[in-house]
Amino acid sequence: MTCRLEDDIVRRALIALLIPELSTSELSKAERYVRKKKVRKTKRPQAGVVESIVPEPPPARIWIVEQRTSNTLSVSWSDPRSGNYADQVWRLGLARTASFCVLSGMQIRCGDSVFRPLVCERHVPVNGNRMILASAVPTIPDTM
Repeated sequence: MTCRLEDDIVRRALIALLIPELSTSELSKAERYVRKKKVRKTKRPQAGVVESIVPEPPPARIWIVEQRTSNTLSVSWSDPRSGNYADQVWRLGLARTASFCVLSGMQIRCGDSVFRPLVCERHVPVNGNRMILASAVPTIPDTM
């Protein structure tokens, strides 16, 4: 059985010497370097195209536990569809898409200051696409 494998290897080597063609590894290298057309995805909506914003149902219970810093909130979120987050950190940022505030129900436009759940590489929360308008957050005066 080993003689048969060795004969096969010798036969393929001789054929490769007599008929020089692109081997499969060289062929895949050649295919890799074919220049592909770059496509840029635009973030701006096209003129005349209007997307209707459908508000997602608000969570069953949501409240602000504390305002940790001027840029972060501690939010308690409880909903049968998206789960329970007892002490979830939300960070201040700008809205990238139009949506609705989960705290007040007000409409959010692109560029508005909003709080969103903190997302890291390993953990993306189910409510990661939800937002709270920064203007809807009551200011908590310092007692010190």
